Amino acid sequence: MAGETVFITADPGSVAPQTVIGGLTVLERRLCEADRGGAGRAVVAVDGPLPAREYRLAVERAEPGSAAPPGAEVVRADRVAGVTVTDRKSARRAEWALLRSLPKSFQGPVDALINCHISLRITRVLARTPLTPNMVTVAALLIGLGAAALLAFIGWRAPATAPWLLVIAGAMMELQSIVDSCDGELARIRFQFSKLGQWLDNVADDVTDSALMLGLGIAAGGRFWLWVGVAAAAGRVFTQLALYWQVTRAGGDFWNFRWWFESEVESLDDVYDLRSPLVWFRSLGRRDVYLFLWGVLCAAQLPQVAAGYAAGMSALFTTMTLIHLGVRHRG
Repeated sequence: MAGETVFITADPGSVAPQTVIGGLTVLERRLCEADRGGAGRAVVAVDGPLPAREYRLAVERAEPGSAAPPGAEVVRADRVAGVTVTDRKSARRAEWALLRSLPKSFQGPVDALINCHISLRITRVLARTPLTPNMVTVAALLIGLGAAALLAFIGWRAPATAPWLLVIAGAMMELQSIVDSCDGELARIRFQFSKLGQWLDNVADDVTDSALMLGLGIAAGGRFWLWVGVAAAAGRVFTQLALYWQVTRAGGDFWNFRWWFESEVESLDDVYDLRSPLVWFRSLGRRDVYLFLWGVLCAAQLPQVAAGYAAGMSALFTTMTLIHLGVRHRG
C-alpha cells in the first residue's frame, strides 16, 4: 500500500462510515489503517463529515457513489473485521470481531486462556472514554506498586489478617497483569501508537516487577527472605538496564530485541512458536505466567515459594544477560 491511493467508499446514504466502533468511526478507522499502511493519498466518497484527526496522507473528498480513481485500492467504509455494518446489532458484532483480533498471536498462555477474556471487555469500555493508553499504563503501575506495598506491610507488620491480605495482594497482581494488557489493546483499537508509550509500558512493567520481587521477599518473613527479595529485585534491575542499553543501540524498538541464541531475522511468531519445547519452558519467564503464579502462591499462603520462584527467575535472566553482553561484545 505504500505510496498508493486508497479509495474509501460506501453505499450512498449509508450511516456506517460515521458509526463509532471501538472508539473510532468506521471512516476514521479506514483512514488510520491507510495512513499506518503507508498510503500517500486517500479519496473519500462517503456521506458525512471528514474526521478532524490529522494524517500523514493527503485526504480528498469525492461524491458518494463516484468511481474510484485509476489504480486506487478500493476500501469499504461499511465493513469492520469482516462484518458489514447496517444497524446497531451488526455494529456490535463488528466491534466484538474487532476486539477479538486485538491480542497478539504470540501472547503467553495465561493471557490467551484467562486474561484476554477480561481485558478485552475492559478495553471495550475504555475505548469509549477519553482515557489514553499511557493513562492505563500508569493505572496498571499503581495497582502493581499497591500490591508490592501490601506485601511489604504483611512482612513488616505481620498483622492477624495477613492470610486475607496475601489473597488480596495475589488478586492485585493478577489484576495488574490484566490491566497491563488493556493499554496495548487500547492503543491498537484506537491507533494511538507511540514510541513513548512503548517505553513507558516496558519501564512501568519493570518497576512493578522489581517492586513485587522485593515485596515477596519481605512478605516471606525473616532476614534470609528479605535478602532473597533484594537480590531478586537487584538482578531484575540490572537485566532491564542492560536490555534498555541494547534496545537503544538497536534503534529503540523493544520488539526488535533478540537474545544471542535467537536469529535476528526471526519474527516474534517464530520466537514463540508453540511447537518448540523451549517456548513452554520460557513461558515460566513470561510476565503473564509468573504474575499469575505469584498471585496463586500468595493466595495459597506460600509467599516463600513465590519469592523463591522470583529469585530463581531473576538469577536465570541475570546469567543470560551476562552471557548475552559477553557474546555481543566479542561479536
